[in-house]
Amino acid sequence: MRTGFRILALLAVVLAPGAVRAAAPTPACQRAVARAGAKFAKVVLKLGQRCAIRTGGAPTCRPRAARPTGNPALDAAIGRAARRLAADMSDACARSDLSAFARRCADPTGPPLTLAELLSCLRDSHLDRVGAMLAVEFPDVSARAQAVTGTCSPGQTCQCSCSSSPSGAFLEASDGGVL
Repeated sequence: MRTGFRILALLAVVLAPGAVRAAAPTPACQRAVARAGAKFAKVVLKLGQRCAIRTGGAPTCRPRAARPTGNPALDAAIGRAARRLAADMSDACARSDLSAFARRCADPTGPPLTLAELLSCLRDSHLDRVGAMLAVEFPDVSARAQAVTGTCSPGQTCQCSCSSSPSGAFLEASDGGVL
């Protein structure tokens, strides 16, 4: 009886870790995910930058996951880029084991992670990161308004001026100090 338990314990230790590990996606799928994801992020960043330059840094030029930007032309262009992302990944990953991506991506239907769920995860995570980059590159000056004098109270919109810095990203107080 003790020998039987030892054998079962040994089998559990040897076989269980292999059953828990996720199989790596095929090299072709991994390359497709990396290339298509980078291309998608680059295209969306460029679209957002062009929109922000045309509109003076409007917040409607910042993409976010699963939400429209409020700019129909930008939303349409992001939709086209998302379709290219899907096309670039579909052939390479259609028959690949995608379980390795499940740690980072939500899987609402349960295992296994589907290609559609991976595409949604990749698109949403990249849109959020591009939106964050655009927020740094094109700050919303009205949201960053700070007091130039000690008389401004919290929650009150105060007078500020933009500096002549190359990016225009810094606010200057009237006395020339950067806020």
